[in-house]
Amino acid sequence: MPDIARSDFHIETVDGYRIAIREVRSERTDRVPMILMHGTRIPGLSEFDLPVENGSLAADLAAKGHVVYIVDARGFGRSQRPAAMERPPVPGADPLVRTIEITRDIDAAANHLIAATGQKKVGLFGWGVGGTCCAMYAALWPEKVSHIVLYTMIYGGAGDHPQFTIGSVWDDPDNPGQFNQKRFGNYAFNSLELLDKHWNEQIPIEDKDAWRDSAMFEAFRQALIDGDPTAKDRDPPAYRSPNGMLEDLYRMGCNGEKLVHASQIYCKVMIVKPEFDSLCRMTDMEVFMRDLVHAEEVVLWAEKNTTHYVLLDRPERGRANLLASMDDFLR
Repeated sequence: MPDIARSDFHIETVDGYRIAIREVRSERTDRVPMILMHGTRIPGLSEFDLPVENGSLAADLAAKGHVVYIVDARGFGRSQRPAAMERPPVPGADPLVRTIEITRDIDAAANHLIAATGQKKVGLFGWGVGGTCCAMYAALWPEKVSHIVLYTMIYGGAGDHPQFTIGSVWDDPDNPGQFNQKRFGNYAFNSLELLDKHWNEQIPIEDKDAWRDSAMFEAFRQALIDGDPTAKDRDPPAYRSPNGMLEDLYRMGCNGEKLVHASQIYCKVMIVKPEFDSLCRMTDMEVFMRDLVHAEEVVLWAEKNTTHYVLLDRPERGRANLLASMDDFLR
């Protein structure tokens, strides 16, 4: 791999939030510049730039000639948080940082990346509801986007998600079909056990280290703690995330609410649906693909025997094939 350079800085959004960016690049910069957008609870560096072998999608893309910006949305990681997140969580309060707000953070990053590279358009990679954010952004600003890679995304086309159904923990027991705001409130503290449990449940063999490098697992856990300067103030450590994306996830999964309609997307689209992933559902993606009537190209990557964390699993567990398919798509 060629030498990879990293730099960290902040940019300001149109509504005054300071958004953290990590730029990752190599000497080669001839391909579409890329923005990487994290998912519902987890900031960008822990998903896209872990300091272990095969732990950095950003470095893999940079080595191919993409200038990469890893974004922490407002309220996440190293970015400015809403003032309410400096006080204790408030059950019943409005969830902070909805998906539509995060499009402002993506736009600030896109404008900066376009100016920095001299390119006319960017590519977007979004994980989970971060993929929904990228789809929404591509619909709002089609003149700025050439490609979107939607990794384990949620669309809201089916409304049949078993984790987010009426009667689930996410559902308001006094008002079925509405997000359980009384329980979850404006933001949450997340323990590392959430990651431990979810990743281990995804892997269909008893020896988890045969599927996922133990060093990768520990690096991910450490990045979550490092991403919140207050995480170690709690025992055990816990990191903060706003709940707005969770409400949007519930609304898409339970009610089939489309936050954006795919017919408004005109760029090239790649959908990544790992077989064992329980967040992204094929019933939802089938509706999404039917709605993508104006997309320049639609590619579905749905390799068997792959998990929600295929991007960080061992290369032979699907990661290598996914990167090769993305490379073809982004040419």
